[in-house]
Amino acid sequence: MTDTTFTHELASADDLREDSKPDLVAAEPASWRSVLRNWLVQDSPYIAMLALALAGVTFHLPAGYWAVLTPIFGGICVAAGWRHFATPEGRLQLAYTQALSWVALIVAVYILFNTVVQNVLNTSATSLAMMTLLALGTFTAGLQSRVWRICAVGAIMLVAVPAMGWLEQSALLVTVAVLAVVAVGFGTWWLGQRGQAAV
Repeated sequence: MTDTTFTHELASADDLREDSKPDLVAAEPASWRSVLRNWLVQDSPYIAMLALALAGVTFHLPAGYWAVLTPIFGGICVAAGWRHFATPEGRLQLAYTQALSWVALIVAVYILFNTVVQNVLNTSATSLAMMTLLALGTFTAGLQSRVWRICAVGAIMLVAVPAMGWLEQSALLVTVAVLAVVAVGFGTWWLGQRGQAAV
């Protein structure tokens, strides 16, 4: 082997190493994006459940919203739990127990939004009570369907109830805190721009 051939082979190996580095760097964000995309696709029903429940509480939506939302939650629970039951009898039992649980929740919604009850509760208390009922129903539906993500949605909704109550009571404090964070962020940005302009 001559020195020229050996030098040529080393140069080729160095070129391969340099060419492979950008591919690894470019492949890493692409794989991160695909992981994020897969996570969003797989968990989108659970994210939607949480978002719809929080929207109902935040905007104090009427009984009709909750009555429509309840069967949607039930359908998601049955669809997610279907694969955990191998036999037709198990799947039928899943469908029956889910249907009965969610029908009971719809009855509770109508009782909660009854005019007699509404004379006692204001809209904020009704929304928070509805969120509590839905959180409990979602958690038990997750247990029945053997889907831990649905249990997690129910638990998050249950933890969100006191947080939403606190936010409603201290709306002024939250507004001032948000404005302070925006002011500090703007001040930092402005000082950074002045520092760059001086250089």
